[in-house]
Amino acid sequence: MKDSPDDANPGHFRTTFRLELVRAACLGTIETILATFAILIAVNRFESGPAVKALIIAAPALGLLGSLVVVPLAVRNGLSAGRASGTISLISCVGFAIAAAGAETESIFVTGVTLGIGILAMAMPLQTHYIRRNYPNAKRGRLFSLTVFVRAVTSMIVSWGFGVYLNADFNRFPDLLWVVSGAAAIAAVCQFLVPEVPLRVSAEKRHPFLESVHVTRHDKVFIRLLIATMVLGIGVLSSAALRVDYLANPVHGLQFDVKTISLITGIIPSLTRLLSTFFWGWLFDHVSFFRLRNIVNSIFIVATLLYFLPNQMLPLLIGSGLFGLARGGGEIMFSLWVTKLAPAEKIADYMSVHTFCAGLRALSAPFIGFYLVQWANVSALVALTCSLALVAIFLVQSGSRLFQERERSKSRI
Repeated sequence: MKDSPDDANPGHFRTTFRLELVRAACLGTIETILATFAILIAVNRFESGPAVKALIIAAPALGLLGSLVVVPLAVRNGLSAGRASGTISLISCVGFAIAAAGAETESIFVTGVTLGIGILAMAMPLQTHYIRRNYPNAKRGRLFSLTVFVRAVTSMIVSWGFGVYLNADFNRFPDLLWVVSGAAAIAAVCQFLVPEVPLRVSAEKRHPFLESVHVTRHDKVFIRLLIATMVLGIGVLSSAALRVDYLANPVHGLQFDVKTISLITGIIPSLTRLLSTFFWGWLFDHVSFFRLRNIVNSIFIVATLLYFLPNQMLPLLIGSGLFGLARGGGEIMFSLWVTKLAPAEKIADYMSVHTFCAGLRALSAPFIGFYLVQWANVSALVALTCSLALVAIFLVQSGSRLFQERERSKSRI
C-alpha cells in the first residue's frame, strides 16, 4: 500500500523532529547498557549464570510483548501518542534508578535494569504513530535516519566514555546507571512535548484489547512478513545475545579487557551504523521495502559468520562493523516498515502486532543462544542463525509477490 499524500502539519513536523533529535541522544546513552555494560556488570561483578544474562538481553522483549495492550490502554485513558510514550519513559527512569540504588545486590540490579530497558520497548507503536502522522511521507525515512545518526554518535561516544570510566575502577558502575536514568527522564520530557497526535479520530474511547489483532489478521502480505521477521529475529537475536559474552567469557578463549570489548561491541558497530544511516534512510524512501529487507538479511548472515567463526581479531572487527551496518538498516526497517503497508489510521494497530511478535522472539532467542552454546558450541549457533536468515529471505520474496499481485488487483478495480 502506497503512502497517501503528505498531510503532516509543518509546525508539528518541525517541533517533533527537534524533540526526536534530543530523544535520540538519550536513547543512544541508554542503549549502551543493553549493548555492552549490563552483561559486563553481570559477568564481572556478579558472575551471573546463563539464565540471568539471557534475561537481561531479553529485557526489551518483555516490553514488546506488552506493546499489544499499550494502544488500547492509551485510547481508553484519552492519552495522545506522545503523552502515553512519555509516561512509559518515566517508568524506565525509575527502573534504572532502582538498579543504581541497589547495584550491589544482583537481584535488585537485574530487576531494575530489566524494567528500565524493557519498559521502553512498549512505546514503539506509539512512537511510530506520531512519526507517521507528523512527518511528511516523502521524507520520513531520511528524517528518521537523522535521529538514528544522532543516536549512533551518542552511543559511540558514551560507550567509549563508559568503557574508560569503568576500566579505571569497575566498582563505579552504579554511576553509569544513574546517568542512564537521567537520560530516560529527559526522553520522557521530549515525548510529553510532542504535538498532540490522537490515536483515534473518533471520540469513542472504547478499544478492545485484541482489536489490533482483528484489524491486521486478514492482511496476507503483513502476515507473511511477520513470519519472515519472526524467523530472522530468532536466528539473529540468538547469536547477538552472545556478542559480549563471547568476548568476555574465558570459556570461549578470548577474554578481552573492558576497553577492547566496548570498542568491538559498542564503538565499531555504532560507527558503521553512523556512516550508513543516511544511505539507509534514502534507500527506504526510494527502494522497494522487500528488496531492502533482504539486503539487510544478507548482511546479517555475513556478519555472523565473520564475528564468530574465525576466532581472530580482523574478521571479528569486520563482522562487528557489518553487524552495525545491518543494524542501521534493520532499525529503519523495524520502526517504519508498517508505514509502507498499513492505512495511516491503523499504524499503531499494525505496529503493536509487529512489536508483540518481536517480543516473542526477543524473549526466547537469548535463552536459545546461551543454552545452545552451552549444550553444543558456537558453530552450532552460527549454523542456526544463517539457516533461519536464508529462510527469511525466501519468505520476504514470497511476500513481495503477494504484494505485487494485490497492487495489480487494485489497479484493475
